[in-house]
Parts: sequence; C-alpha cells; structure tokens
Amino acid sequence: MFAGHAALAMVAKGKRPVVSIAVLVPVAFGPDWIKLAGEWLGNTHPALSHSLVSVGIGATVVALFYYASTRAAVSAGVVWLTYLSHWPADFITGLKPTWPGGPTVGLMLYAHPVADVVVESVLVAIGWLVYRRSLPEVSRKRALAYLVPIGLIGMQVLFGAIESPDAW
Repeated sequence: MFAGHAALAMVAKGKRPVVSIAVLVPVAFGPDWIKLAGEWLGNTHPALSHSLVSVGIGATVVALFYYASTRAAVSAGVVWLTYLSHWPADFITGLKPTWPGGPTVGLMLYAHPVADVVVESVLVAIGWLVYRRSLPEVSRKRALAYLVPIGLIGMQVLFGAIESPDAW
C-alpha cells in the first residue's frame, strides 16, 4: 500500500485536527521506515518491521514519544492508531508476517494491480473528504487543495503501472 497509508493519515487528521499532518503521514509509514533502515543495515527479515508484534511495539514507542512531547493523551492515541493502521492496510494489499516464526497472511491485492489502484484511490478519496473538514473554510474551496488527492491517486497509478505494466 502506498497512497493508502497517506489516506489513513488524512483520516486521522480529519478526526483529530490538532495533530499535525506532518506527524501523521510519516507515522502512517512507520513500519516502512523500519524496513528501509533494516535494509540499510543488512537485515531484510519482514518480521522486524511488519509483524503484528513489531507494529504494536513501534506504535507504542511513537505514541509515547508524542505524549512525552505534547502531554496530549487523546492525540497520542490517534498517533498510535495511525501507526497501527499500517498492518491491516498492508494485509489487504500484500502478505505480512503475524509474529516471528508465525504465519504470513494477507489478501495480496498487489496480484491484481488495477483492483489495487481502485481500492487505494477510493481510500484516498475518503481520506481526503475526512481531511478536508480539518482545513479552514477558505482552503476547502480552493482548486489547489484538490492537488493532494489527485497527486496521491496519480502516484498510485504510476506505481501500479511501473510494478505491473502488463496489467494495464
């Protein structure tokens, strides 16, 4: 899932406007940051970044850091849920480990790239509609504001076309 993680961050922002989108978007991609760091360090085991255990630990660590810096418990909970949302989103699109040594599960929507683009585009549209409510009224009406969902959907189409050119 690519654009879908950003869409989930937009939903979180729409539901809790006091939490910065600049915090929520990187948090939504948290397990991917750990995966990237692990690859740089030579560890490519998916359980390190994407298992239920590691996602739960990562979500808790990030939420505790957020709480320590803001003392906002409800907002820290939203940060926790945003990080945690990564696993079920990836479950839909791919195969993810449950725990070290446990089964790998998922719906593998990536095997159907057009369907993946449709599902993630719908998620972006929903995320955008929820996120818009957190914007000032004047910003909601600007045509420029629609570049966010258009850009995310365009990115998803591009990634789908690059990864599976024959499916298009």
